[in-house]
Amino acid sequence: MQRISVLHPRDTAYFDEDTLDDLSRDLGPLVAENILCRALEDIAVRFVQIRDDYANGEYVALRKSVHAVIPIAAQIGLTGLVQIGSDVVTNIDRGDPVALAATLFRFLRWGETAIACADMGSDLSL
Repeated sequence: MQRISVLHPRDTAYFDEDTLDDLSRDLGPLVAENILCRALEDIAVRFVQIRDDYANGEYVALRKSVHAVIPIAAQIGLTGLVQIGSDVVTNIDRGDPVALAATLFRFLRWGETAIACADMGSDLSL
């Protein structure tokens, strides 16, 4: 008989302060906020496609969708999402379904937490 472990994820999504500061300084606070909101909306839309791609076993499309989120996340300082997204792409390339499931759901959970912070009106200004 095999034992099944139950994991309790404790990831905390965060925005890189330096990236947000740079955006605000270079573009002004209003433009930076607009970019941040549009980027989060874009990520949310892509997450719907990512879930569909995964559910349908469309791994080429899944890879493309996840890979497209990475530069968007980098632009707004979601460095953790960038790293996890890179891990997802690696696991797709390796053909490791268990590692893919684990990293993909961490990727989605992490990104959705960041989106939820913005939706709740959390102050992301620094």
